[in-house]
Amino acid sequence: MFRPLTTIRRVGWFYLLIVAIVFGGAMFKEVNLLLILAGMLLGPVLLNWQAVKVNLRGLSVVRKLPPTLCAGDTLSVGVHLTNLRRRMGCWAVVVEEQIRRIDGDNHENSRCTEAIRPAVFFPCVPAAQTRKGAYRGQLVQRGRYQIGPLRLSTQFPFGLFSRTITVGQAETVLVLPRLGRLTRGWAARRRAAFAGADRRDRRPGPEGDFYGVREWRGGDGQRLVHWRSSARLGKLVVRQFEQPRNRDVTVVLDLWQPEQPEDRHIENVELAVSFAATVLADLCRKGGSNVYLAVHNAAPECFGGPASPMLLQGLMQRLATVESRLDDCLPALLEHAMRRVAAGAEFVLVSTRPNDLIDTARFATLGSDPVLRDRARHIRCVDTSSEELADYFQTE
Repeated sequence: MFRPLTTIRRVGWFYLLIVAIVFGGAMFKEVNLLLILAGMLLGPVLLNWQAVKVNLRGLSVVRKLPPTLCAGDTLSVGVHLTNLRRRMGCWAVVVEEQIRRIDGDNHENSRCTEAIRPAVFFPCVPAAQTRKGAYRGQLVQRGRYQIGPLRLSTQFPFGLFSRTITVGQAETVLVLPRLGRLTRGWAARRRAAFAGADRRDRRPGPEGDFYGVREWRGGDGQRLVHWRSSARLGKLVVRQFEQPRNRDVTVVLDLWQPEQPEDRHIENVELAVSFAATVLADLCRKGGSNVYLAVHNAAPECFGGPASPMLLQGLMQRLATVESRLDDCLPALLEHAMRRVAAGAEFVLVSTRPNDLIDTARFATLGSDPVLRDRARHIRCVDTSSEELADYFQTE
């Protein structure tokens, strides 16, 4: 529970100094008129001291936060101040917030950055009524933010004293990565990779849902022949199956940065997160496949499931708090993701640096396993530090 705090403002100290000089001169010179003047000057001090206490009694304040927020979006927070008293209004009340970014995904080891303090001024709130206010701004960095608690303060009526009451509890808000726009170049690259994967993964035999028959062609397997239809038509026909066009996709995010990063390195990390978030959002909106995200926080992690808006929300929340790393975690992350996701899934590696996946010294574990080595050859790599990224992705 926060205790109310009443403080004397600088103008109040000056005023008290004047009162003390007048009172001291009156006592020293024994002038009754000066004593009366000192008493009159002391009246506003006592009145202001009591008024600031009464002015904040019976007030209730509620904060209205937006349900979701992306980095760079306008943050609009509504503040509702209610006067619960039946007969007396309140005047000149300031409701102040405190917003801090929490660094680190681990709550025990997290730390708060310097706070910003937006405020809303309420000139008058009549008895038994509610007044609405709001403040707006931008949170340009993704991550977790602590908002609150709220502080109510007033200096009414003379500004000699300030009374402050802290109410409510702090709330945590996740600022999600900023989404951009995938270009036609990215769609064309994915179609080309998809067609190549179809040729590699094609197996004899039925696949997909049956939808009709066609004439037999050279290379068709005997088990595809529809004998009953062939006897009726007097020629060989084979069954046709609808080929599934949606493949599972795994986005591997490598957020490496040097030990002493420059501004361009920090911006590159945020660009990689934004690009990965945009790819995941595009996949989840289309649906029809499983979508996975592989990142390295304290340990390699790979999570996902059937594409859906609910899965997208969970993936965006993970991306909101993922941090860059100084050590090379990519070999362990790739191995973890490949063992976690079933064969046949499409892999997209989004990294802040160029990577050579056939480097046997760096990726020794992948090179020693023939299955992982073959899958690594078909990973699509995207280097966000390269100028080629503009061919696939545009920031909004």
